[in-house]
Amino acid sequence: MSEKEDTSEELEDITSQFSKESRSWSVEEPGFTKETSNSLTEASDGKPSNQICETPPRKEALSIHDDTSTSSSGKNQIQKIPSEICNLKGIQKLNISSNQFIYFPIELCQLKSLEELNISQTNGRKLTRLPEELSNMTQLKGLDISNNAVREIPRNIGELRSLVSLNACNNQISYLPPSFLYLSDLQQLDLSGNNLTALPTGIYKLFSLKEINFDGNPLLRPPMEICKGRQLYTIARYLQRADERDEKILEKIFKIVAKNITETNFEFLCQKLNLAISETDMSTKSTVSLSERVHQALDRWKMESNDLSLTTAALRDQLTRALTIIGAYEIIDKITALKLFTCAIKF
Repeated sequence: MSEKEDTSEELEDITSQFSKESRSWSVEEPGFTKETSNSLTEASDGKPSNQICETPPRKEALSIHDDTSTSSSGKNQIQKIPSEICNLKGIQKLNISSNQFIYFPIELCQLKSLEELNISQTNGRKLTRLPEELSNMTQLKGLDISNNAVREIPRNIGELRSLVSLNACNNQISYLPPSFLYLSDLQQLDLSGNNLTALPTGIYKLFSLKEINFDGNPLLRPPMEICKGRQLYTIARYLQRADERDEKILEKIFKIVAKNITETNFEFLCQKLNLAISETDMSTKSTVSLSERVHQALDRWKMESNDLSLTTAALRDQLTRALTIIGAYEIIDKITALKLFTCAIKF
């Protein structure tokens, strides 16, 4: 049997599987893309198609989506992707927007040749999470997950090193993982309409970015007025200066704690911060002042926390909570006064 006949049979099997999943593939169904069904039929008959072909250099593409902008009731009903889709070894474009997936179809993560994926759900069931297996699609250049209800971007998103365009607008994303900064080829980024309150300081590492959109987020760091111009340099410069300021504030807080804490409260504080008191600390207890030992311990805690990618602001909040728990209210009052003073200063 020829390679062409093999490919046609595979496509025919996959088409059959999808047809069992939903009537939305039928060309008689109103409101769905007739072009998709035609191209699948042609491929199954072994005929050339503008949508799907079995050999390079022409790109294989598959579109299974609700393409009706005027119909209020038109929806696709695809809920599951058959595992046989992995037989499409050369597929490069896939549009499965506005369908009824209960979960992100993890079968798609086996399509290592895929370069463009559109799983936007303007008229479909909203997805709430993305699998970490998404990182298997190492050739992916364009990803559209807009108009879903995704809360988190996978921690290993940075493994998609070929990604050029990411459209994640109108979701519920509140945090960008550290690996996001590894997307060095990223040129278009749309995170508008999410729940982001802060952007990572290292966003300047995304030096390929040409188009960015953070509109419609409750951003505090940087504030939304800084992001409205959609200029990466402006955003990165603000974050850099904010980090420098936070470092200075944290250092002042360390001095306040070291100067005012008691020996007993210092031991309690170390427990709350999971900071072990070393034998060296014990041996120098009689020769080194309490203030100096406290400052050394806090510096060590800061260095260990930096290894966990905690921001300076997060460290400050964590230290403040620990001091509140141990009842060091006099220190808390001094830190609060420092915060009020620094908030009154523009930078």
